[in-house]
Amino acid sequence: MARIRTIKPEFFTSLTVADLTPEQRLTFIGLWTHCDDEGRAVDDARLIKAAVWPLDDRTAADVEADLAALTESSLITRYTLNRRPFLAVTGWREHQRINRPSPSRLPAPEQGEPTPTPPPTSTNDDSPPPHARLSEDSRPERNREQGKEQGTGNRDSSSELAARDADPAPQRDDVEQLCTHLADRVEANGSKRPTITKAWRTAARLMLDKDGRTTQQVHAAIDWCQDSDFWRSNVLSMPKLRDKYDTLRLQAARPAPGGNVVPINSGRPSTTDLRVAEGMSLAARLRAQEAAQ
Repeated sequence: MARIRTIKPEFFTSLTVADLTPEQRLTFIGLWTHCDDEGRAVDDARLIKAAVWPLDDRTAADVEADLAALTESSLITRYTLNRRPFLAVTGWREHQRINRPSPSRLPAPEQGEPTPTPPPTSTNDDSPPPHARLSEDSRPERNREQGKEQGTGNRDSSSELAARDADPAPQRDDVEQLCTHLADRVEANGSKRPTITKAWRTAARLMLDKDGRTTQQVHAAIDWCQDSDFWRSNVLSMPKLRDKYDTLRLQAARPAPGGNVVPINSGRPSTTDLRVAEGMSLAARLRAQEAAQ
């Protein structure tokens, strides 16, 4: 159960915290709300991932790498008792003031044995690295400083990322063109070029097949976002573009001072447009009838 905790301003100027990656820092903060009133929790990366990163594209292996970094920095203590793993936040009582705390049901660190740390990566070029035989479902442990795979230099795990992003649907040229166009615009706007994922392709297919958009209309929506204030406050992705499409269409249809407007949804009158046209036509007929009388 999540709990309300406090954070001190000194957290942001701590040299120990500064050595962590932003993800590791957020995992550390998330542990405060996940741990009980004595700063203890079951040491299971899957449970912590579900509690701290429920809506993000991170895996339990990523969270396990965060916990390893926090242990190395002495910010948490990992221990076992009766073969069950636990963890505790170091210096819990110094940082958290809890009104009427509930006694912990988990053992204290001094009651258990320290969790053994994994063996360090060998520096002998003739010996294979410890992670050389990972299974296909496993993800390499990440380095604290760079977020790189330990024992593999700067080489990223492209095969594993491709497997995770596997798209069973056949590739479509129109979908790929839309995704590439949006990625180009994001990069041209000064942001890091995004990866075209399965979620991007799915959103593009749904806009074309289910929502009834044309490729020209989606292209126009992307281009309008780049030239508007919308882009300054939103990091656009294909799923977000689909979710915000109607809002963007209405904004793009508003006349700009001294400029020409090309509506995103041109050629496809909406239900609202049809009702307005019908109302104006009815009003014109009524005025004609009054004039004839």
